[in-house]
Amino acid sequence: MWTLLAIAALPLLAPVAHGKTSAQLCRGTAAEADDGNWYCSEVSTITYKNISQPGTYNRTTGVDPSTGLCAHQPISYSGRGSLTPLLGELSMHLRGPMNISKIAIYTLSASASNVESERSDILPERSQRTGRQAQAAPLGQLLSRRRAQPSTTSRPSHYSASIEANPQHFNTRWFKKSDSGICSTQLQPVTITETVYLPETACECIASTANENTTILATDPYSTGCPTSSEPTVSLAISRPTVAARAVGWNRIASYTSAAPAEATGIVFLANLGDERKSGTFDYAFGNSLSYVSPDGGRVASDPGPFAGTLQTSEVEMAAFSDKACNGDCEYSRPKSTQYHGWDGESKAFFIEFQMDHYDNVGNDQGMLSDAPAWWFLNAAIPRTLQYGNDRNNIPCSCWSTGCGEFDAFEVLGKGEERAKSTIHRQGNLEGGDSNYFQRPVGRRMKFGVIFTNLNITATVIDDSFNFPPTLDQGTIDKLIAYDSNSNAHSLFRIGS
Repeated sequence: MWTLLAIAALPLLAPVAHGKTSAQLCRGTAAEADDGNWYCSEVSTITYKNISQPGTYNRTTGVDPSTGLCAHQPISYSGRGSLTPLLGELSMHLRGPMNISKIAIYTLSASASNVESERSDILPERSQRTGRQAQAAPLGQLLSRRRAQPSTTSRPSHYSASIEANPQHFNTRWFKKSDSGICSTQLQPVTITETVYLPETACECIASTANENTTILATDPYSTGCPTSSEPTVSLAISRPTVAARAVGWNRIASYTSAAPAEATGIVFLANLGDERKSGTFDYAFGNSLSYVSPDGGRVASDPGPFAGTLQTSEVEMAAFSDKACNGDCEYSRPKSTQYHGWDGESKAFFIEFQMDHYDNVGNDQGMLSDAPAWWFLNAAIPRTLQYGNDRNNIPCSCWSTGCGEFDAFEVLGKGEERAKSTIHRQGNLEGGDSNYFQRPVGRRMKFGVIFTNLNITATVIDDSFNFPPTLDQGTIDKLIAYDSNSNAHSLFRIGS
């Protein structure tokens, strides 16, 4: 593990380009569906720009089945680091009907992720101007899952979720590129106490400001050269220790294939089916905890096992975590539940191949959404505590309701709908959802990716030639997230200012 004490002036910046804003793509195309959800234009990529802002939420500190009460502690976050929603540990969630062929999860190698994680928030985006304009519902409709309530009179098998529209509107922000380059106001020299490995590309605009006693490696893999504007440049002085260059790569840390025999590496599949006789726990105050799950996702299991790859209906949900079990080192988890770490870090990428054919629910619960598959991510503390349900005072047990983080990457919101939407949920903090949509893959497989990098989230349809390799170079990631200002297929939805 690399220790980086200060390298604030070596930012990894997104490619200097911009695509169509969500508002532009919705202009003249917005329409309300019969189920109350708004849809605009079909796209292949959506980028949520700048998810790094300070905020607060209530972290769960206790779940007491004897009293039926949950305890919480308010915390604040800076907009960087593991406490910030979506930048810390995430769990991955799947709802049928869905056939999953492959999954692969990548993180940026330590050489670059350490640099990026310490990027200074004081470096302004000189190349862009921000604006604000209130939007109507189709440009930013927030959606929320209705939490199923545990029964206190009969033993529930599991809880599922349906979607309902939130009529609340909010302001959508977007920005426009200017002609100036990217550089910051001058900073005081900083010191690094250990060697830090950085990408090989160097920007001479930073190095040129150093004195003869300074060892400099200015690295911006997205830079096309030094800024030409007259704005002040960054002066970075790194004392004595040498900063070495090494190629940046994204390493696959987890993978899954459903091809017989199904195989998972670095992934554990769980579900809200806890039963103390096998795995996890159950009580009448809070229902089922997370547990190991059978290959079809429908029954509790005693041990982790392979997922068969099919979730038959929307009644079946499954959660995926890393294979690193919690050993007193996770954020608070419900006692006796099956507990694993999620995937941490500001730079991580999730790729999946799935198919979402039409199948109705087979049970008698008429309140559950039917034929509405979804792929989404949660702050891993949410399912480890209680994904669905409130305490006896009707206060949600998890941190979800106070904004600790959810990203719906590909979610069908209405029964039988063939349009999938995306949304960031951070209640009480900056959040938003794009009403431009992805086409549901019916009768065919689709490769799809979600990339968290540069404090943005990009959800994108992937070319069929993508083969989930052991490593990805930075150039491949850059191409996946790059904006095309002449394309109507990439929507840009700004979260932060």
